[in-house]
This record gives sequence, C-alpha cells and structure tokens, in this order.
Amino acid sequence: MKKIKLLDVIPECYVDTNLVEYLLGAGVNHQHSCSKVVGQLKSTFADRFAVGIIDKDKVELGYIKECSVIAHTRHLTLMKHNEKPQYLITVAPAIDRFVLDCAQDSGADTKDYGIPSGLKDFTEISKSITSNTDPRFKALFAALTDNQEIKLLRSTLKYLSENKYNADIASLKRIFNQ
Repeated sequence: MKKIKLLDVIPECYVDTNLVEYLLGAGVNHQHSCSKVVGQLKSTFADRFAVGIIDKDKVELGYIKECSVIAHTRHLTLMKHNEKPQYLITVAPAIDRFVLDCAQDSGADTKDYGIPSGLKDFTEISKSITSNTDPRFKALFAALTDNQEIKLLRSTLKYLSENKYNADIASLKRIFNQ
C-alpha cells in the first residue's frame, strides 16, 4: 500500500521529517534548511495552505516577522502568517534537544534504541541523511507517544492537516492548553 504524501507539511531536516512522518503516518515535503522551508511557503505555496516546521536556533528569518504567535510550550511555538493560510512551528532550541528532552521527560533511554544520549553524538546521527528513515528513531518516537509535547505536536499537525483552510485559532489554542 502506498503511503499518502502531505506536500503542504514541510519539515526542515532529516530527523524532523522522520518524526513528522511518524506522527502523521504520511510522507511529507522534506526540505534541507529553514530558508528552503520558507522558500516553499513563499513560492510553491504562495497563498495556499501549508505548515512549516523549523528549528528555532537558526537566524530569525524575515518570514517569522510576518507571523503572529498563537501558542507555545517549552519547546514548541505555533505561529500563523498574518495574511496567508500558512502556519509555522518552531522547535526550540532545535529538534535534537527537543527529542532528547522528551525522552528524558518520558523516562526513555535513547541508548535502548541504539541512539546516543549525549547531544553532540545524538546530533551527529540525527543530521545524517539516513536519519530520515532510520528505524531506531521510529522506535524511539513510538516510546515517546505519551509525552505531552509529542502529543501536542501530533494533535496540532493532524488538526491543521485535516482543517487546512478552516483551521480555527481558538481550537489551536485549546490544543496547546490541554
């Protein structure tokens, strides 16, 4: 059976793509950098619905100045473009620390999944092209499904994917306040 592809969901790096695909059970539109995610939002999707997922540790892009914050947690900030049906989720400081913190908060040991627990070694693995489909990460993500921020990210992405042009700011705020 062929996996559906959500071209309007645009993560920036390999491990982000693996996580988002795991959470949505669908393929997504992987890009190689924050600027390429924003480029897709500005050109390919121009005035259409899309949601970008980028690390917060990068230089603040001009696109962010065109957005308003809807809600945030320790690691996640959800923004909406002021004029377009586009959303941006930033992960602070970056996806690597987010995943490690979620693992620690959930009592999961990344070493049990063949993944280092130190940030430097974890990042080295997560930045490789193979982390996009690495089953070790999928197994770790499965162990984190009860983590509050992982559940929040999944709920937000599913809500936006299902409601695209009809997404309601009040509903998004409720998802973040659960």
